[in-house]
Amino acid sequence: MSRQLPDDFHVDYELARLVRHVRARSLAHLSRIHERLDYNTFVVFIAVCDAPEGVRASDLAESLRVHKSTISRAVTAMEQMELVHRVADPEDGRAQLLTPRPEAREQLERFRRESHDWLVTLMKDWTPTELSGFARQLGRLNDAMEDHPF
Repeated sequence: MSRQLPDDFHVDYELARLVRHVRARSLAHLSRIHERLDYNTFVVFIAVCDAPEGVRASDLAESLRVHKSTISRAVTAMEQMELVHRVADPEDGRAQLLTPRPEAREQLERFRRESHDWLVTLMKDWTPTELSGFARQLGRLNDAMEDHPF
């Protein structure tokens, strides 16, 4: 159900609706990764999984733009759930990198495949031109957001 808004608010409104839908779907299925996983920890877990060589907690805080204490709580929770572990940073033996446990990475990949399948179902009647245009525009918006952080 879409509300009538002035044109200059339409994009913002639709993006907010999209984020709400994606977040709600994620929340409904997080238990497939771990029964105690909450959404905020899930976001941090994704960032760990997306760092191929591992990532420092301080770098997570900076990239996710959250306080170090938020990352600390998420890391503690992920370690307790056995989703991540710490390894020595090969570039700085005093530092530690967070890496996902192989089974946890597999669970996230399964979650992502299921999410992809859900999106494919939602967009089954979109033409290839519509899909590629939508992807291109989303990429353009994401690039602009990275270049102009709030």
